[in-house]
Amino acid sequence: MGSQSTSVLHRYQANPDQSKQLKDQCIRKIEEFNLSCNPIHFTLVYEWLSEVDPYLSEELDRVFKLAQYDDETAENLFIKLIAQLLYKSLPAEKTGAILNQLLFSLDRWMTNTQQKQQLIQNEIELMQSNPMDDNSFARPFDRISCTLQELVENTQSLHQQVNDSTQEIRLLKEELERTTTIAKTDELTNIPNRRGFNEIIELLSRQALDKGSTFAIVLLDIDHFKSINDTFGHLIGDSVLRYLAKLLHRETKGQDSIARFGGEEFAILLPDTGYSDAINVANNIRKKIAARPLQVRSSNQPLQITVSAGVAMYQLGEEIETLLTRVDECLYKAKGKGRNRIVGESDY
Repeated sequence: MGSQSTSVLHRYQANPDQSKQLKDQCIRKIEEFNLSCNPIHFTLVYEWLSEVDPYLSEELDRVFKLAQYDDETAENLFIKLIAQLLYKSLPAEKTGAILNQLLFSLDRWMTNTQQKQQLIQNEIELMQSNPMDDNSFARPFDRISCTLQELVENTQSLHQQVNDSTQEIRLLKEELERTTTIAKTDELTNIPNRRGFNEIIELLSRQALDKGSTFAIVLLDIDHFKSINDTFGHLIGDSVLRYLAKLLHRETKGQDSIARFGGEEFAILLPDTGYSDAINVANNIRKKIAARPLQVRSSNQPLQITVSAGVAMYQLGEEIETLLTRVDECLYKAKGKGRNRIVGESDY
């Protein structure tokens, strides 16, 4: 448990001067927003100002700017923060595997005890239906019969207790899975966040090594997203992000995965996909987005969205960070060449 506590404390590690400065800033902001100085508000304001988690800080920045921060929002964000901390500090996958094994063992044990219970019950009924004339034998059989009957009753009681415990374990497992899902899902778009993406790409890299195959990654960025927020407002900006997440979900199939990589960046992972096919997938998505301007109710001006993207292939055995650096360079070149275009790693 010591290492877990240390990792959580390390999240807020700062020197005395920084700590005092952050504390004073937090108190001023809490007073400015007319909030109660309770641990929930203080923690969230601290997270926002310290930018310990860039994604949570960005989300908090959005709700503060839009004046959407209230007790209900604070509670939801605080629960999300706790879920993330639990996900980092608890071995969720290992715990889930242990619970699965325990549930399997309990199910098998209950099946066996039910079978044995039925056998004992049958023996009792047989002895009771065939009483012996010799009292010297009848009395021991009577005692055995009573003992076996008690054993059956005790077994039934134990069976009920185990059944109740099994239900509690199932609920615990479901809660663990829910906490894990919250920690790995982007709240705005309801697709995997950077944490979820990291888990997916690590799994893909392991599978690629096992099969001797590869996979493609597309890193996509909304062009001039800041100007969209400035012109139409953050609410429309959020709608654009949700729209793009839904479009990517429609345009990817089977084992393909999408994630909100951060801010206005999205990642697409394409298992067992060649380079030219990945370029085609990225270009098809780019064309569909560009061909459909969005209508904004509060404005007569249509909202034209374009995206730029980089495409790269996983090289067997390479570090994930190396792949991400390479595809990020492709995206950077796509933007440098005028945006609304795709650049693959073989293009330069």
